[in-house]
Amino acid sequence: MAIHHHDRAHALARDLRKAQTLSERAMWRLLRGRQLEGLRFRRQVPLGPYVADFCCHALKLVIELDGGVHRLREERDAARDAWLGEQGFEVLRFENEAAARNPNIVLDAVRAAARRKGWEAPPIRPADAGHLPPRGGKGVTANPEIWFYHLERSSLDQVLPTLLEKTLERGWRALVKAGPTRLEAVDESLWTYREDSFLPHGQAGGPHDARQPVLLSDTGENLNGAQALFILDDAELGATEGFERCFIIFDGRDESALQHARGRWKTLKDQGATLAYWRQTDEGRWEKAA
Repeated sequence: MAIHHHDRAHALARDLRKAQTLSERAMWRLLRGRQLEGLRFRRQVPLGPYVADFCCHALKLVIELDGGVHRLREERDAARDAWLGEQGFEVLRFENEAAARNPNIVLDAVRAAARRKGWEAPPIRPADAGHLPPRGGKGVTANPEIWFYHLERSSLDQVLPTLLEKTLERGWRALVKAGPTRLEAVDESLWTYREDSFLPHGQAGGPHDARQPVLLSDTGENLNGAQALFILDDAELGATEGFERCFIIFDGRDESALQHARGRWKTLKDQGATLAYWRQTDEGRWEKAA
């Protein structure tokens, strides 16, 4: 947030929206579209002579993600926070690195502020818990597409985050089903798989699991209204009604996993499922083989 004359603050806000930092872009993915407790946040918001990183007017709440430069301007930040306080705004401030490593510290602080201010999140109906796909999605589906992903040159930790990112970009939510041990590893890797990004997610049975864009589960119950189901290792596919697409990801270098996937393919084909088989080329690209 920076101090400027009011009209200059509006111009600066427009520029800042086009040049968000990596941390701001990642946080915006968690806040936009009323994903958090049904709260409407805006980014790079002019407030008098200042521009807030994120602001929820319903709660009069400001979120600031501070880089290292803020350590050199503590007095200016204190003056700015005092001015915002006089206007009735509460300021939550976090260091970029801390928010990137564990964005839940930001989300939990917002939830706590919402409770203090008496905010009640609107109820979510199971049928519309996730955003509908904007590109020709069909809504609730009785027979989703089932795509097999045969890993040969990449690991699960490399492939799964990319597929989940594309799922969220499409406007879908995701449910990842695997055994408890695998889920613990996935939970950690989704926060740290790349230095400049992270994927918003949570575990079934945890706080606000019905609102998670990506939910990790060992039961496969679609608590977050996901349109995409991801099956890891030898987890059972289970019921697929309501999903748009199911991804079965297996390690083709593991003979037992390969045989298990072949058995699944045959069973699903005999049942008349809509199947696709994707395999990596020597260059690491994905190629549809069946």
